[in-house]
Amino acid sequence: MSPEDHGNAVNPELARDPALLRKLLDISGQLVVVLDGEGRIELFNKACEQLTGYAAEDIVGEPVWTRLIPEPELAGTRGTAARLQDGHDEVEHTNHWLTRAGERRLIHWRNTVLKEADGSVRCIIATGIDITLQQQAVDAQRHTETQLRHLLDALPVLIAHLDRDYRVRFINDGYRAWFDLDPKTQHGRHVRDLIGPEAFRTLRPSFDRALSGRKATHHGEVPYARKGARFIHGTYIPSRDKAGQVDGLYILAVDLTEEHRLRWKLAEELKRSQTIVDNAIDGIVTIDASGTVRGFNPAAERIFGFSRDEVMGQNVRMLMPEPDRSRHDSYIRRYLESGQETIIGVGREVIGRHKDGSPIELRLAVAEVSEREQLFIGFTRDIRARKRAEREAREHFAELAHLTRLSTLGEVSSGLAHELSQPLTAIAAAVEAGLMMLDTEPPKPSSLRPALDQISRQGQRAREIIEQLRAYLRKGEPDSMAPCNPARLVDNVLTLLNYEIEAHGVSVETRLDSGLRSLVVNRIQIEQVLFNLAKNAIDAMRETSGKRLLAIEGRIRSGECEFLVTDTGPGIAESDLPKLFSPFFTTKADGLGQGLSICRSIVERHGGELTGGNREGGGARFRFTLPLRPEGDD
Repeated sequence: MSPEDHGNAVNPELARDPALLRKLLDISGQLVVVLDGEGRIELFNKACEQLTGYAAEDIVGEPVWTRLIPEPELAGTRGTAARLQDGHDEVEHTNHWLTRAGERRLIHWRNTVLKEADGSVRCIIATGIDITLQQQAVDAQRHTETQLRHLLDALPVLIAHLDRDYRVRFINDGYRAWFDLDPKTQHGRHVRDLIGPEAFRTLRPSFDRALSGRKATHHGEVPYARKGARFIHGTYIPSRDKAGQVDGLYILAVDLTEEHRLRWKLAEELKRSQTIVDNAIDGIVTIDASGTVRGFNPAAERIFGFSRDEVMGQNVRMLMPEPDRSRHDSYIRRYLESGQETIIGVGREVIGRHKDGSPIELRLAVAEVSEREQLFIGFTRDIRARKRAEREAREHFAELAHLTRLSTLGEVSSGLAHELSQPLTAIAAAVEAGLMMLDTEPPKPSSLRPALDQISRQGQRAREIIEQLRAYLRKGEPDSMAPCNPARLVDNVLTLLNYEIEAHGVSVETRLDSGLRSLVVNRIQIEQVLFNLAKNAIDAMRETSGKRLLAIEGRIRSGECEFLVTDTGPGIAESDLPKLFSPFFTTKADGLGQGLSICRSIVERHGGELTGGNREGGGARFRFTLPLRPEGDD
């Protein structure tokens, strides 16, 4: 019900029967309040009780503004009451009511004054409807419209809305500023008056296509009256009314004049630079939008093995192996349709195809040039020699690392010999005891079990030492990565260094986080790092008179694994700290000076870092980190 319909005068017959009138008012869905001449409440119907939470008996007799009217609206409400008391009839107004719970509800009132025979005011009947939700919806719609307007004004695009007669219904700030228009005088003007007759003739086919219900685009020069010839990209979209009928069109345009000028300049420079292109060391292949080769310089001839005449006019896919050979046309088509740049201006490594069918490792960068037609220029460089050099460097590094392992293992060879001699000596003693048991009369086979058990245990111990030694000395693949148990890595290193540890009275502490269960690394290389750091720590403590403690700690920090190797030796001389990781630098008389340098290279190839220094309280401290890769991520 509209506010105009909800306040009818009370029937005189009903007025003579108050009980019946009260019942009718209570079943009414409208708010009904009866006030006396002083503004006191005489009647407060059920709808009012339900809305406010106040019972009629609690509020009847009070002025209406005592509880129900918010402080800021008291003056206005009293003014309305005063006008009604002066005899003004049918006064409409809107104000808020406060509910018992403190909620504010917006009410639209229509007031009727009942008068006595002498013309004095008998009472005021106010009927109202709660329009809180309606007002909230209106406010929300206004807010949305304001936000949308702000968004459209902030976009770096020229936006306009025309009706079917090409008259302006809306332009955003970008459009207004670009054409230097007065914001107050453009609504309703023909767009021809804004952009000029020549521009209107140029763009009208796109306008008419949109008015026919189809999206249209214009990409090219437009002769504007105020701006002159500008290169724009415009999109024209039909707008529709509530019935779905086209009632106008939206214009979204971007000024690409500067970009177009730069592209044209690039094309001119390419023409002037043809001599440079022909003598470039990089292969330069130019194709059009269909993938047809339009340019093929001498360097490209050398790289691919085809002559220029063999390639010109052919599809560029002939220079590609599968699967790119079959897919390349769809790559170009998708780019032309969407305009989404995936490889334009981005260098990447690809595989090409030589005339003899062999693969070619290439570095490729693609540039786009648009003058009278759309062209793509590919700059290719044969990187087979570089790749070969990288492989040789990796192999050389692996050989150098292997040599370093041999060198460091040679330093502890006497200790390893001692480690092996212990189980072998125990085996020999067990065999001798077994032979003596066999010489007894009569021999008792059951008495041989302890000796045989001893032989088995010690043989297994010797086998483990030999297997760990063989694994440490194995060359392995330079880039071989596999999941490894960090605790096992530490145990393997300590096994190889066991004799050195015992011979020099070194105590060992290992602490590994419980969550550190697996690392994806080159096991041999990381064992080499731990071995070198631990061996250096033991060597540093040989002359230490106090407690000799080697501590190896593994923990998870900031998404990576961190290993700490510390000792209680004399520490590192301050003058040696800057040279710690330099090749051929060593403080040992018989050292190669490659250990720490190789260790740092290994850690960095794994994506981590290795640092060294002194710890508080004395001794050296080395720290290296390794990324926590998921298993299967090489």
